[in-house]
Amino acid sequence: MDSVIGIELKKQVFGQIGSFAKPETSTEVQWQKVLSLVFEGFDLHFNYPIGPYKVDFFVAKLMLVLECNGYCHRYYDPKQEKEREKLITRKYSLVRFHHQVSLETLFNGILQAKQGTMVKLYDLEQLGQEMPFNINPLKAQIA
Repeated sequence: MDSVIGIELKKQVFGQIGSFAKPETSTEVQWQKVLSLVFEGFDLHFNYPIGPYKVDFFVAKLMLVLECNGYCHRYYDPKQEKEREKLITRKYSLVRFHHQVSLETLFNGILQAKQGTMVKLYDLEQLGQEMPFNINPLKAQIA
């Protein structure tokens, strides 16, 4: 039910729950399995609390936050997301990636990440369009 219509229905029924509750999705679970292998020995955490927020993945030894963003992020409050990013990037590097991004693209984003910055590996305008997303690691946005 993570289609654009499904997300809109959930939003109407449950409201804006993004900051309060973050149920794991099947794609998040898949990424959890992959990242557990990749970051073995790097103190990887899932749904890790940072201040009042929870982040999808936190790699403690790298001071790295990874956020697996699906279609629902299109509907998050931009002002609230900026505050969240500001809090996270004070101490950590942040990489936001679409759940269908390739592992190679994600690694390229991680290599660009540094404390105080956010690397975004997707375009919100494209999230409402059909596949493919044509995510290009050379066009990753660094804020």
